[in-house]
Amino acid sequence: MIWLDPILRPLARLAVRKGWLFPIVEHRLRHAYIEAADTLGEDPSTDSKVSILTGLQRRDIARLRREVIPPQNQRQPLAEIIALWWDNPAYDPKGIFVQGDGPSFTDLARCIRKDVHPRTFLDVLIENGAVKEIGDKVILNTRSYQPLSGSDDQLAYLADNVGDHLATAVSNVVGEAGNYDMSVHYKGLSASAIEQLDKHFRARMKQTLQELDTMARTLPATEDGPHRFRAGGYFSDDLNCKAK
Repeated sequence: MIWLDPILRPLARLAVRKGWLFPIVEHRLRHAYIEAADTLGEDPSTDSKVSILTGLQRRDIARLRREVIPPQNQRQPLAEIIALWWDNPAYDPKGIFVQGDGPSFTDLARCIRKDVHPRTFLDVLIENGAVKEIGDKVILNTRSYQPLSGSDDQLAYLADNVGDHLATAVSNVVGEAGNYDMSVHYKGLSASAIEQLDKHFRARMKQTLQELDTMARTLPATEDGPHRFRAGGYFSDDLNCKAK
Protein backbone atom coordinates (compact mmCIF):
# COMPACT_ATOMS: atom_id res chain seq x y z
CA MET A 1 0.00 0.00 0.00
CA ILE A 2 2.80 2.36 -0.93
CA TRP A 3 0.24 4.68 -2.56
CA LEU A 4 -0.78 5.71 0.96
CA ASP A 5 2.58 7.45 1.43
CA PRO A 6 1.82 10.56 -0.70
CA ILE A 7 -1.40 11.02 1.30
CA LEU A 8 0.11 10.49 4.74
CA ARG A 9 3.45 12.26 4.19
CA PRO A 10 2.05 15.85 4.12
CA LEU A 11 -0.14 15.04 7.14
CA ALA A 12 2.88 13.74 9.04
CA ARG A 13 4.83 16.86 8.10
CA LEU A 14 2.05 19.07 9.45
CA ALA A 15 1.77 17.01 12.63
CA VAL A 16 5.50 17.20 13.33
CA ARG A 17 5.62 20.95 12.64
CA LYS A 18 2.62 21.58 14.92
CA GLY A 19 3.87 19.28 17.68
CA TRP A 20 1.08 16.73 17.38
CA LEU A 21 2.75 13.59 18.70
CA PHE A 22 2.05 10.27 16.99
CA PRO A 23 -0.22 8.87 19.76
CA ILE A 24 -2.54 11.87 19.29
CA VAL A 25 -2.83 11.31 15.53
CA GLU A 26 -3.16 7.56 16.01
CA HIS A 27 -6.04 8.12 18.44
CA ARG A 28 -7.91 10.26 15.90
CA LEU A 29 -7.23 7.67 13.18
CA ARG A 30 -8.76 4.93 15.32
CA HIS A 31 -11.93 7.01 15.65
CA ALA A 32 -11.95 7.58 11.88
CA TYR A 33 -11.63 3.83 11.23
CA ILE A 34 -14.62 3.10 13.46
CA GLU A 35 -16.67 5.85 11.82
CA ALA A 36 -15.83 4.52 8.35
CA ALA A 37 -16.81 0.97 9.32
CA ASP A 38 -20.08 2.21 10.82
CA THR A 39 -21.09 3.75 7.48
CA LEU A 40 -21.00 0.37 5.71
CA GLY A 41 -24.46 -1.17 5.55
CA GLU A 42 -27.77 0.10 6.85
CA ASP A 43 -27.81 -1.80 10.15
CA PRO A 44 -25.81 -0.59 13.18
CA SER A 45 -22.35 -2.18 13.27
CA THR A 46 -21.46 -4.33 16.25
CA ASP A 47 -18.06 -4.11 17.90
CA SER A 48 -17.23 -7.53 16.47
CA LYS A 49 -18.09 -6.48 12.93
CA VAL A 50 -16.06 -3.28 13.25
CA SER A 51 -13.15 -5.30 14.60
CA ILE A 52 -13.22 -7.56 11.54
CA LEU A 53 -13.39 -4.60 9.15
CA THR A 54 -10.69 -2.50 10.81
CA GLY A 55 -8.36 -4.86 12.68
CA LEU A 56 -8.95 -2.96 15.93
CA GLN A 57 -9.50 -4.88 19.17
CA ARG A 58 -13.10 -5.09 20.36
CA ARG A 59 -12.22 -3.71 23.79
CA ASP A 60 -10.59 -0.67 22.15
CA ILE A 61 -13.62 -0.15 19.92
CA ALA A 62 -15.97 -0.25 22.90
CA ARG A 63 -13.78 2.20 24.82
CA LEU A 64 -13.48 4.62 21.90
CA ARG A 65 -17.22 4.54 21.30
CA ARG A 66 -17.79 5.58 24.91
CA GLU A 67 -15.61 8.65 24.50
CA VAL A 68 -17.42 11.94 24.18
CA ILE A 69 -15.94 13.92 21.29
CA PRO A 70 -16.57 17.67 21.62
CA PRO A 71 -18.38 19.06 18.57
CA GLN A 72 -16.29 21.10 16.17
CA ASN A 73 -17.22 24.71 15.59
CA GLN A 74 -17.89 24.88 11.86
CA ARG A 75 -18.47 28.62 11.82
CA GLN A 76 -15.83 31.04 10.57
CA PRO A 77 -16.95 34.34 12.15
CA LEU A 78 -14.28 36.50 10.48
CA ALA A 79 -15.24 35.15 7.06
CA GLU A 80 -18.91 35.72 7.88
CA ILE A 81 -18.22 39.32 8.89
CA ILE A 82 -16.49 40.07 5.59
CA ALA A 83 -19.21 38.30 3.59
CA LEU A 84 -21.98 40.27 5.32
CA TRP A 85 -20.03 43.51 4.93
CA TRP A 86 -19.62 42.85 1.21
CA ASP A 87 -23.19 41.68 0.55
CA ASN A 88 -25.30 43.97 2.71
CA PRO A 89 -25.71 47.38 1.02
CA ALA A 90 -26.13 48.99 4.44
CA TYR A 91 -22.42 48.42 5.09
CA ASP A 92 -20.26 50.28 2.57
CA PRO A 93 -16.96 48.46 1.79
CA LYS A 94 -15.42 51.87 1.13
CA GLY A 95 -15.88 52.83 4.76
CA ILE A 96 -18.08 52.45 7.83
CA PHE A 97 -17.74 53.87 11.33
CA VAL A 98 -16.12 51.65 13.94
CA GLN A 99 -19.03 52.39 16.26
CA GLY A 100 -21.85 54.85 16.67
CA ASP A 101 -25.28 55.51 15.23
CA GLY A 102 -26.12 53.89 11.91
CA PRO A 103 -24.30 50.99 10.25
CA SER A 104 -21.00 50.39 12.03
CA PHE A 105 -18.43 47.65 12.41
CA THR A 106 -19.65 47.09 15.95
CA ASP A 107 -23.17 46.38 14.69
CA LEU A 108 -21.78 44.22 11.90
CA ALA A 109 -19.70 42.07 14.25
CA ARG A 110 -22.56 41.65 16.70
CA CYS A 111 -24.77 40.33 13.91
CA ILE A 112 -22.35 37.40 13.71
CA ARG A 113 -21.21 36.88 17.31
CA LYS A 114 -22.44 38.56 20.46
CA ASP A 115 -20.09 36.74 22.84
CA VAL A 116 -16.88 38.25 21.38
CA HIS A 117 -16.03 41.94 21.61
CA PRO A 118 -16.17 43.60 18.15
CA ARG A 119 -12.74 45.17 18.71
CA THR A 120 -11.23 41.68 18.95
CA PHE A 121 -12.52 40.82 15.48
CA LEU A 122 -11.42 44.18 14.12
CA ASP A 123 -7.86 43.86 15.42
CA VAL A 124 -7.43 40.46 13.75
CA LEU A 125 -8.81 41.73 10.44
CA ILE A 126 -6.50 44.74 10.56
CA GLU A 127 -3.52 42.53 11.40
CA ASN A 128 -3.97 40.33 8.34
CA GLY A 129 -4.69 43.25 6.02
CA ALA A 130 -8.36 42.54 5.33
CA VAL A 131 -9.43 45.84 6.90
CA LYS A 132 -7.78 49.25 7.21
CA GLU A 133 -8.61 51.67 10.01
CA ILE A 134 -8.51 55.39 9.23
CA GLY A 135 -9.59 57.62 12.06
CA ASP A 136 -13.02 56.56 13.25
CA LYS A 137 -13.75 54.54 10.10
CA VAL A 138 -12.70 51.17 8.70
CA ILE A 139 -12.34 50.17 5.03
CA LEU A 140 -12.76 46.67 3.62
CA ASN A 141 -9.73 45.69 1.51
CA THR A 142 -10.78 42.24 0.34
CA ARG A 143 -13.79 40.25 -0.76
CA SER A 144 -12.82 37.14 1.20
CA TYR A 145 -11.07 36.43 4.49
CA GLN A 146 -7.50 35.15 4.37
CA PRO A 147 -6.54 33.71 7.78
CA LEU A 148 -3.13 34.36 9.28
CA SER A 149 -0.48 31.75 8.52
CA GLY A 150 -0.45 29.00 11.14
CA SER A 151 -3.58 30.25 12.92
CA ASP A 152 -6.43 28.03 14.09
CA ASP A 153 -8.60 29.61 11.39
CA GLN A 154 -6.13 28.55 8.71
CA LEU A 155 -6.03 25.00 10.10
CA ALA A 156 -9.84 24.92 10.02
CA TYR A 157 -9.80 25.94 6.34
CA LEU A 158 -7.15 23.31 5.66
CA ALA A 159 -9.28 20.62 7.28
CA ASP A 160 -12.42 21.67 5.40
CA ASN A 161 -10.79 22.09 1.99
CA VAL A 162 -8.52 19.05 2.02
CA GLY A 163 -11.17 16.95 3.76
CA ASP A 164 -13.78 17.70 1.10
CA HIS A 165 -11.30 17.22 -1.75
CA LEU A 166 -10.14 13.86 -0.40
CA ALA A 167 -13.73 12.77 0.28
CA THR A 168 -14.62 13.66 -3.32
CA ALA A 169 -11.71 11.68 -4.73
CA VAL A 170 -12.37 8.69 -2.46
CA SER A 171 -16.05 8.62 -3.49
CA ASN A 172 -14.93 8.39 -7.11
CA VAL A 173 -12.44 5.59 -6.36
CA VAL A 174 -14.90 3.42 -4.42
CA GLY A 175 -17.59 3.97 -7.05
CA GLU A 176 -20.04 5.95 -4.95
CA ALA A 177 -20.17 9.01 -7.19
CA GLY A 178 -18.85 10.64 -10.34
CA ASN A 179 -17.66 13.92 -8.85
CA TYR A 180 -15.57 16.39 -10.82
CA ASP A 181 -11.92 15.97 -9.86
CA MET A 182 -9.37 16.75 -12.56
CA SER A 183 -5.85 18.13 -12.80
CA VAL A 184 -3.06 18.71 -15.31
CA HIS A 185 0.57 18.00 -14.49
CA TYR A 186 3.96 18.38 -16.19
CA LYS A 187 7.57 17.98 -15.12
CA GLY A 188 10.96 19.21 -16.31
CA LEU A 189 9.93 22.87 -16.20
CA SER A 190 12.01 25.92 -15.32
CA ALA A 191 11.27 28.30 -12.45
CA SER A 192 10.17 31.01 -14.90
CA ALA A 193 7.74 28.62 -16.60
CA ILE A 194 6.25 27.70 -13.23
CA GLU A 195 5.87 31.38 -12.40
CA GLN A 196 4.00 32.08 -15.65
CA LEU A 197 1.70 29.08 -15.24
CA ASP A 198 1.00 29.93 -11.60
CA LYS A 199 0.13 33.53 -12.45
CA HIS A 200 -2.24 32.43 -15.23
CA PHE A 201 -3.89 29.82 -13.02
CA ARG A 202 -4.46 32.24 -10.15
CA ALA A 203 -6.11 34.81 -12.42
CA ARG A 204 -8.45 32.30 -14.07
CA MET A 205 -9.29 30.54 -10.82
CA LYS A 206 -10.07 33.84 -9.09
CA GLN A 207 -12.49 34.72 -11.88
CA THR A 208 -14.16 31.30 -11.77
CA LEU A 209 -14.59 31.31 -7.99
CA GLN A 210 -16.00 34.84 -8.02
CA GLU A 211 -18.53 33.79 -10.67
CA LEU A 212 -19.57 30.76 -8.60
CA ASP A 213 -19.80 32.93 -5.51
CA THR A 214 -22.06 35.41 -7.30
CA MET A 215 -24.28 32.61 -8.64
CA ALA A 216 -24.63 31.02 -5.20
CA ARG A 217 -25.39 34.33 -3.49
CA THR A 218 -28.12 35.20 -6.00
CA LEU A 219 -30.02 31.92 -5.63
CA PRO A 220 -33.64 32.37 -4.49
CA ALA A 221 -34.08 33.04 -0.81
CA THR A 222 -36.37 29.99 -0.67
CA GLU A 223 -33.43 27.73 -1.57
CA ASP A 224 -33.14 25.61 1.56
CA GLY A 225 -32.16 22.09 0.49
CA PRO A 226 -29.96 19.53 2.26
CA HIS A 227 -27.01 19.94 -0.11
CA ARG A 228 -23.88 22.04 0.24
CA PHE A 229 -20.96 22.43 -2.13
CA ARG A 230 -17.33 23.43 -2.04
CA ALA A 231 -15.32 24.25 -5.16
CA GLY A 232 -11.72 25.37 -5.26
CA GLY A 233 -8.33 24.94 -6.80
CA TYR A 234 -4.68 24.51 -5.98
CA PHE A 235 -1.39 24.91 -7.84
CA SER A 236 1.36 22.63 -6.59
CA ASP A 237 5.00 23.40 -7.36
CA ASP A 238 6.49 20.10 -6.23
CA LEU A 239 10.04 21.40 -5.70
CA ASN A 240 8.88 24.46 -3.79
CA CYS A 241 6.52 22.46 -1.55
CA LYS A 242 9.23 19.99 -0.57
CA ALA A 243 11.80 22.72 0.07
CA LYS A 244 9.75 24.50 2.73
